[in-house]
Amino acid sequence: MIFIKSIEMRKILLFSLLLSLTEVEVVQAQQSAVNTHQLSEYDKAIALYNDKQYLAAQILFEKVKQNTTNTEVLSDCSFYIANCAIRLEQANADQLMEDFVENYPTSTKQNQAFIGVAHFYFEEGRNPQALEYFDKVDESALT
Repeated sequence: MIFIKSIEMRKILLFSLLLSLTEVEVVQAQQSAVNTHQLSEYDKAIALYNDKQYLAAQILFEKVKQNTTNTEVLSDCSFYIANCAIRLEQANADQLMEDFVENYPTSTKQNQAFIGVAHFYFEEGRNPQALEYFDKVDESALT
């Protein structure tokens, strides 16, 4: 009788182990689906940005930013949100760009942000603002 109980216990333990492994796989699959959805939303926002649909892109970047914990995606969303604001001439655009630079100091988009904003202001004939952003460019990082 003791031997039978130990076999039953082994079966129960094995079943519990298999069940817990299955739950882990389901949770990982769900997380992967969420991440894939967020990235497809991010890709849509990039497409809108490239099509110069800045307000729609900005709204979608905000949505992606609120639903992710990935630091790189957060950084990129902040970058594009600030760039959209600059192009839409929103009152807080400069502050959004400064926040991006302050919050993501290691972002590879830092110089790109400064140069992009400077070129935009220059093309708009707003030379003092363009010069302000050109002065922030790290020339040693240019290739």
